Amino acid sequence: MPIEGFDYKLFAKNLSDQVGPALPPELADADKQYIINIVYNFCYMAGEAIANDTSINFNADQACIVTQFIGEWAFHKAIDIIKSGIDPQFRDGIMQKIAFTVFEIAKTAIIKQLPQADMIAVVEHHVKKAYAEALEELKSKGVLNDEQVNNALNHSNIDDMAKAQAEAEAQQQAVQGGAQVPANNEEYVKQTSDGKLLKLATFAIVLRHLAPEKRQGLLNKFSPDDAAILADYAAMDDLENKLDRGLVVKCLNEIKKTLPEPKTLNSSKIYDRLYKIVKNSDNYKISNMIGKERKLIRDFVAAATGQGRGVEIPPRVADIVCNHIEEKLKR
Repeated sequence: MPIEGFDYKLFAKNLSDQVGPALPPELADADKQYIINIVYNFCYMAGEAIANDTSINFNADQACIVTQFIGEWAFHKAIDIIKSGIDPQFRDGIMQKIAFTVFEIAKTAIIKQLPQADMIAVVEHHVKKAYAEALEELKSKGVLNDEQVNNALNHSNIDDMAKAQAEAEAQQQAVQGGAQVPANNEEYVKQTSDGKLLKLATFAIVLRHLAPEKRQGLLNKFSPDDAAILADYAAMDDLENKLDRGLVVKCLNEIKKTLPEPKTLNSSKIYDRLYKIVKNSDNYKISNMIGKERKLIRDFVAAATGQGRGVEIPPRVADIVCNHIEEKLKR
């Protein structure tokens, strides 16, 4: 039964029409046409398969997401394959493995209702894995050698485009985005890398959600020049919508990796966390989870349900208990 609002033929045509202007200009015309054709064919087949699959019951938005994933990864990996110099007769085989992987992983991600950022990450992980496996298979058949495989793995059009976009976004935000950079700071901005400017803009989003005293405390930890840029970004109207969401998520993850792990655990915060978990969950299910735990643990959790008296346990243990319950509830 057709999916209301999802014309897969038209959608495949629209996606393939967007390919030409985005292709690297140095590619041969025949290679450019190959990429346009393969994006159209894969999107057409994926859209048709989703529209005819009565077992998943996707709506138009979900069908578009899966099909667009197919188109985007067909575009990027076809460029990687061509730039790697892999013989044309082996291109389709690699591309089919990648397309099938994206199709299945994207469908599963939607069925499991993964957040968009997680969906993007898990699809990318499996694409890289499928690509590497396809190259290894060709190597095992004597088609490619180690050097050719490594060369193919080192090409990443999606990373190249992300880097170029990050540079463009950072430059736009620093110079044309509307932030009033102090006159005595313009030279510093010009000398600052685009990647750093993007991270400063991303961190400014975090600052906007902090209390004034906390915000100022963090600004004081930066150099005067960086603090000035951060303050300008934080004051910018609609900053969140002026930055690419995917790049913001990537920058936030990079920033998170640089943060130190907390050295101490706050007992009150852990108990508040447990209380919220219990409050928003089925008490009967939680009781079954901890039924075989030690009495001290049972009493600790029971207190949060209002069915027992409070007990003190080491904060580290309490944190582990909270993590355990959260993990169990997700299953």
